[in-house]
Amino acid sequence: MQLALLKTLAETYDVYAGWAGVVKNAQPVLLPLSHSTLNAQIEVTIDEEGNFIKAKRLEKGGGVVTMIPVTEDSAARGSGIAPHPLCDKLCYVAGDYTVYTGDNKGKYYEAYMEQLEEWAESEYTHMMVQAVCKYLKRKSLIHDLILCNTLELDDKGRLTDNFKIQGLGQTGANVRFVVYGSSLMEVWKSRELHNRYDAFYRQKAGEERLCYVSGKMESCSDKHPSKIRNSADKAKLISGNDKSGFTYRGRFTSKEQAVSVGYEVSQKAHNALRWLLQKQGYMRDESAIVSWVVNRDIQVPDITQDSINAYSNIDDFGFDFNDFYATDSINTNRHDTGKYFAEQFNNAVNGYAGKIKTNDRAAVIALDAATTGRLSIVYYDEMGARQYINAILDWQKHCKWRRTVVVGKTEEGKKRVTCECTPSPRDMALAAFGTQRSEWLEADSKLIRSTVKRLLPCITKIGIEIPQDMIKAVVRRASMPQSMSEFVWRNEVLCVACAMIRFNYEKYHEKEGKMMDNFLRDNLDDRNVLFGRLLAVYDYMEQRAMFEYDENGKVKERRTTNAKRYWNAYSSRPAKTFQTIKQNMVPYERKLKNYDLKKFEEWTREILIHLDSKKFVNVALSELYLLGYYLQMEYMIQAFQKADNVQED
Repeated sequence: MQLALLKTLAETYDVYAGWAGVVKNAQPVLLPLSHSTLNAQIEVTIDEEGNFIKAKRLEKGGGVVTMIPVTEDSAARGSGIAPHPLCDKLCYVAGDYTVYTGDNKGKYYEAYMEQLEEWAESEYTHMMVQAVCKYLKRKSLIHDLILCNTLELDDKGRLTDNFKIQGLGQTGANVRFVVYGSSLMEVWKSRELHNRYDAFYRQKAGEERLCYVSGKMESCSDKHPSKIRNSADKAKLISGNDKSGFTYRGRFTSKEQAVSVGYEVSQKAHNALRWLLQKQGYMRDESAIVSWVVNRDIQVPDITQDSINAYSNIDDFGFDFNDFYATDSINTNRHDTGKYFAEQFNNAVNGYAGKIKTNDRAAVIALDAATTGRLSIVYYDEMGARQYINAILDWQKHCKWRRTVVVGKTEEGKKRVTCECTPSPRDMALAAFGTQRSEWLEADSKLIRSTVKRLLPCITKIGIEIPQDMIKAVVRRASMPQSMSEFVWRNEVLCVACAMIRFNYEKYHEKEGKMMDNFLRDNLDDRNVLFGRLLAVYDYMEQRAMFEYDENGKVKERRTTNAKRYWNAYSSRPAKTFQTIKQNMVPYERKLKNYDLKKFEEWTREILIHLDSKKFVNVALSELYLLGYYLQMEYMIQAFQKADNVQED
């Protein structure tokens, strides 16, 4: 699986090779081969002759991440001496480091200069490389930085870490260079310099071996890149640095026998994966998930988002996420909310799906940290892009429910809209295992990661149902409305639970053509649905009787209804608990208007006709009772709204 992934990622790099090294605004950069990144703290400007001009500290934020040429050793360095070829730490680039710190790092500087001079004197040299080499030979870097107040000395005239740059001790600062000639040239942005270094380093290639990915004899890499998820990430996809213990398990005598990957393939694959994750990946709860089209420059929906925001990353998607008609969820005309939005959005989805070609290929990968230094591939799949899109559309068609979501590409443009949409996998994990500790649900990150991973096949493959234990978990949470606020319970738990249950229900009954539009009619004799509907009747009856409204039509005081207080017990022992709720409802029934009481009695009678004595027993309810509750509640709210509107007219 891992070798197939590397091959696919290398192919992806070839598709986007023209973007390698291109710095555009704040967008992620596809790294050129033989390059990595570091966070620079100091920027030094020199001229073409290697004369110092100025220097400055770099503050945290945009612009400090710097592309740098690297060697295999320097990209994977730990405690040894392995200099980067151009931009590096002070101890490597400053010939006067020992003079000002008292720390003998002369060997670091010597190793750095030997490597830089070799590049500067080769046929692959560049004016900027020669200028940096000339300047650093003078061994005056720290002296110059002190004179221009970029570095500070203590009372004893020493360079110490008591003074910080970006929160780091100044002795460990990374330095990058700008060369001032006919124009200002930033060495980390020069594509010509990137290409020359790659050619210089590749001509020094070592012994050729069989690359397990390409199947060709080529120079292979023993040390593979890290920094896959972010610039501080030390975990690697391929690692064999422990020569004892469990690595080989007696199967091989050397790590090369276990796996051998060409340097070029490794560079392309790791750079492509890093770029894809930064550009369009989901990185949360210590996991990383990304999907993409392998063979063509076209964006795909983000399967880690809800079905509305899943398309917000697609540039040419025919829908303006920052300018749409949306009504806030508190609007009294709630059942028209988002109707126009849904129509326009569905048209855009259909238009996007038509752009996918039959020969397009799509891939999905999910990564997790196996240990501090290793990444594990917890999910990987590759398929035709048409098959992939059809699976996503099938998921979004069946696993959806009416709820309120925040939509918009920018913070200023974000709005709340209430419409039918598919919850994100993370929403489902929180609904099943989350606890409300503040305003929103929270859960253990490991539990969220494992749940999201288990949901991926349900999204990317048609025919795989949501695991039953996950359904049971979300139903259990939805059956405890008292443990969270009304909005969180309804919008973040109940509606999400209904969407998940709907998916399995419609997929199971797909051949029979049973859809959610006719759910109550199709399940007139299902005791689970009937008990759910009965719970809704008594819950809404108490709401209508108990809540007092002010002159603006808002509820003065909102108390927990008996239905919600006994909800958990009701889901386990419905017949017995119903009698308790019914007895407690007597004083509230007296407060109801004649019309309201008549309607509730009518609905109760209708349900009890179907819920005969054989079904009226204390057997725990299945997940379908939640659908019965929700749909009955919606039906009653609409009925009373129509009646109220008629009375007003």
